[in-house]
Amino acid sequence: MTNVSNDPKAVVNRLIEDVINAHRPDLAHEVLHPNLQIKRMGMQGSVQYFGSRATASQDGLGGHSAPPADPVEGFKAVYAVLLKAFPDLRNNVVGPQVVADDLVITHVTFSGTHEGEFLGLAPTHRKVEFDEVLFQKVTDGKVSEVWAVGDELGFLQQLGVLARSENRQDASARVVTLTQKGDQQ
Repeated sequence: MTNVSNDPKAVVNRLIEDVINAHRPDLAHEVLHPNLQIKRMGMQGSVQYFGSRATASQDGLGGHSAPPADPVEGFKAVYAVLLKAFPDLRNNVVGPQVVADDLVITHVTFSGTHEGEFLGLAPTHRKVEFDEVLFQKVTDGKVSEVWAVGDELGFLQQLGVLARSENRQDASARVVTLTQKGDQQ
């Protein structure tokens, strides 16, 4: 994986296949830019939060410490937390990737089995799968920016952290029943 490519799609696919799916965070510096920026829509700062949780648990402090100053090390810290919790994790590319200049848009399905503690949640041994769309910018042959939009709600529901919402028809029927009872009183 020492070959550096300036083809944005090839760089993104190396990150997905050679780092994430091969469980090789030690290779992250080869495909991630030193000024990496990661933004999760709806979960801004999650990388720093997860990174600080991983650092805190590794240093035995049990509290939050500062996120790693090196963004690539922050990515590796987040990845270590995820890999410990989901040892079989994968990001599977779904459908075609869209490339526009230095930007690659990729639809992936995250999958894994919850076998280790995840941010205080004991292993549920549940298989989880959720969709995510990644917008990744490539600069100097490395991923420099990532904007991620994922189904975190579905992920948390699959883990059992949040209850699944009832289906709308059932909820509507319940409202009608409650309204009828109120009219009878």
